[in-house]
Amino acid sequence: MPNDTAALTRFRLQTDAHGILSTNWTSGDACSASWRGVGCINGRVTLLSLPSLDLRGPIDTLSGLDDLGILDLHSNRLNGSILPLANCTNLKLLYLSGNDFSGEIPGEIASLKHLLRLDISDNNLKGVIPVEISKLTHLMTIRLQDNVLSGQVPDLSAELPDLKELNFSNNLLTGKLPDEMQKRFGDKSFAGNAALCGSSPLPDCSLISSRNSSTPPPPTASAQTVVPSNPSSLPTMSAGTSSAPAPHDKGLGTGAIVAIVLGNVVALLVVVSFVVAYYCGRRYVEHSEENSNSNSNSKAGSDKGRNKVYSSHGGGGGGGDSDGTSGGSDRSKLVFFEKRSRFELEDLLRASAEMLGKGNLGTVYKAVLEDGSTVAVKRLKDANPCGRREFEQYMDVIGKLRHPNIVPLRAYYYAKEEKLLVYDYLPNGSLHSLLHGNRGPGRVPLDWTTRISLASEQL
Repeated sequence: MPNDTAALTRFRLQTDAHGILSTNWTSGDACSASWRGVGCINGRVTLLSLPSLDLRGPIDTLSGLDDLGILDLHSNRLNGSILPLANCTNLKLLYLSGNDFSGEIPGEIASLKHLLRLDISDNNLKGVIPVEISKLTHLMTIRLQDNVLSGQVPDLSAELPDLKELNFSNNLLTGKLPDEMQKRFGDKSFAGNAALCGSSPLPDCSLISSRNSSTPPPPTASAQTVVPSNPSSLPTMSAGTSSAPAPHDKGLGTGAIVAIVLGNVVALLVVVSFVVAYYCGRRYVEHSEENSNSNSNSKAGSDKGRNKVYSSHGGGGGGGDSDGTSGGSDRSKLVFFEKRSRFELEDLLRASAEMLGKGNLGTVYKAVLEDGSTVAVKRLKDANPCGRREFEQYMDVIGKLRHPNIVPLRAYYYAKEEKLLVYDYLPNGSLHSLLHGNRGPGRVPLDWTTRISLASEQL
């Protein structure tokens, strides 16, 4: 006999990061101890209702609840595939809206032959609407709105006679909308799918075909899998990182909210950047010819076959700055912003390093010092973006910025042919990778709820 209590315990351990369920989900049997949100008949779990509890993670542990009839997990942060629920063949009511589920709607959904209401709206589901839904002949409600579903709308009119409510709005659906579907459920049920055509008020399909033949088709959404959210693991924000515009209009959906919140977070940085860019740009024009000649002399050193962070003469301590002033020994040192463990420029010069990536501003290295500590060093691409004074003023502003989700500038170095920025090293990769999906082993994008949480922290 399946052990429903063990399945629920695994679910709690995998998804209840805040310990909300631990008040009574840690004693006795799930049914006899009347666990929160759990309903039972004859010792088997038949109901699980845990909406709006900030649960996060996959739901694969629920696949063993084969007597489950009602599952309500809406408005949480659950993610991954909904495929495990195909084993819960007694489900009648399924409410999963407002989570971060991704992947396709599996054809195995046809196994839920008793299903009356299906609500998986407001997630990140992609792919086509499977024709297997037509086999769920008892369905009265289908809510698939606010996902990234694509392909054509299947005609479900004949197969689902009991269907009273249907909402496919705000997806990426294309092609001709079946007349009977449009007539039966109304235009609002399919709004927000710009490439749909059909009877008025939808665009004429011949016009859509003509337009599509002369323009490239819109990009389809890429596959996406998300992991349990952990705001504390976010690395430093990369300058210039931006998320792609939403492929279709969902009103003020999660994408729009994230864009607004991120705009508030970086507003101060943008203002500062414009001010500094004005001064640096003016200085750069005055010295562009000198910089062009001097930059050609820079060369990278090496350490036992590994990259060094800087040019072989970059930290020498004698070169004058771009203003033509002489840089004495007191001006060739690292400038720190905090009085914690420090190191000398020579420590960086001796450190072996590996390149982490290149961007518009320069190259970032992971440098391991002789004492075993690790820092991230950005070597600016343009060795002379502006004069010393303007550069130091800019660094002073950036060095004072404090935000829980931005790694602070730890130190900087200025010389005529070398400009270095030193940060604490964080091992979780770049913000760009987390937002846009470095899909190597164990690396997956952040879910939208975490992005909002991270960005909404005050500067």
